[in-house]
Amino acid sequence: MRIEYNQYHQPVTDHKLTKSATQAIEEEKQLMQKQKREQELERQKKIAEQLKRETEAAKERVKAEEDALKIYTTCLEIARRISSGDKVPTKDHQFLIKHDPALYGKALTMRIPKEDPKEYKQLSEDEESQNKQQSGISEEISEPTSQDNSSSTVDIKV
Repeated sequence: MRIEYNQYHQPVTDHKLTKSATQAIEEEKQLMQKQKREQELERQKKIAEQLKRETEAAKERVKAEEDALKIYTTCLEIARRISSGDKVPTKDHQFLIKHDPALYGKALTMRIPKEDPKEYKQLSEDEESQNKQQSGISEEISEPTSQDNSSSTVDIKV
């Protein structure tokens, strides 16, 4: 390498050396930029995976809340039927006792006897058939049966 000074004291360098040095510097800059892009890509992938996990967890929480809401809605409907003095199947009484014993006690306390009570079909169904219920709970009046399903014949075990 040869360095010379001209009359203005500016260094003059060999052009071959300058080209290879600038080329090496450019390659190094490109390598650094490539590494930064790869690091940013990895960071974004980790964020995307974390968001996917959080989304799945949120979906599971929503599903659990929907199931709890269905059960609570069923309990409220059974309690309404009991408190209005209608005949409610024994399995519905048991369902309400299992899921909300306090509400069951309140429904029995508020019960208003009727002369001609309606007789309902079972509202609380198996887990599988309850999941099939898409919309709100509809009241179904059944034909009179030979079995007495009045709440007065229910054993209360709280």
